[in-house]
Amino acid sequence: MTQAQPESPTPSPASKPFSPVLLRWAGYGLLVLTTLDLFTILFPPRFTNPIWEFETMGAIVERVPVPLLAAALIFFGEMQFRSKWERPVLKFLSWVSMLFGIFLLLLVPLGVTNTLRLNSQSMDLISNQFSQQLEQVAAFEKQINDASAEQIKGFLESQGVTLEGDAARAPKEQMLSQLSQFKERMQEQVEIEKASRRNRLMESSAKWNLSALISGFLFIYIWHLTRWARSAKKKRSKASKTQPAA
Repeated sequence: MTQAQPESPTPSPASKPFSPVLLRWAGYGLLVLTTLDLFTILFPPRFTNPIWEFETMGAIVERVPVPLLAAALIFFGEMQFRSKWERPVLKFLSWVSMLFGIFLLLLVPLGVTNTLRLNSQSMDLISNQFSQQLEQVAAFEKQINDASAEQIKGFLESQGVTLEGDAARAPKEQMLSQLSQFKERMQEQVEIEKASRRNRLMESSAKWNLSALISGFLFIYIWHLTRWARSAKKKRSKASKTQPAA
């Protein structure tokens, strides 16, 4: 006679599989860490400060992938193998997803406005610095115009500067010509600095505003997909009414 093989024990239907529970707890952990991180970013607030608002927007948008991943892990598996305390939490997080998505969408017009304000402030700052330097050059140019050629030559020789050729015959004209070239180089550097700052600002603005727009729609779509979390109790009550008595 062949010996009967012992039957393998069947898992209890009430036992929870390890993998979904682990993923969900990882999602809860990421969500808590993100909340703490956002709290440190937003406080202390400095509203009406365009620099703070723009940099805060960028900091929030840069961290959006973490709560997106947390939402995916938390809502994984819908209502299967859930504890009772999770049901109101899931409903609450579903609504939070929509509110956070709207918040991200509202950041877009704020980001565009702050981009324009910061660009204007940056251009004004560079122009003011250039004007101050230009005034100093103009004052020095006036001193040269008021001085005679012999005075200029004597001053340069006292500083150890030896003039030769055309420069020795007309030191005043040579210095004025060099000052004119210096002002032209200053103007070129100002335009380069303006273009560089404008490009960096526009690149950051385009990246953050586009990311906020996409992320906002994603969180609203999560709210749409998790309507089962907001109506799970009603579905269970209906199912219990339609279930025939044993």
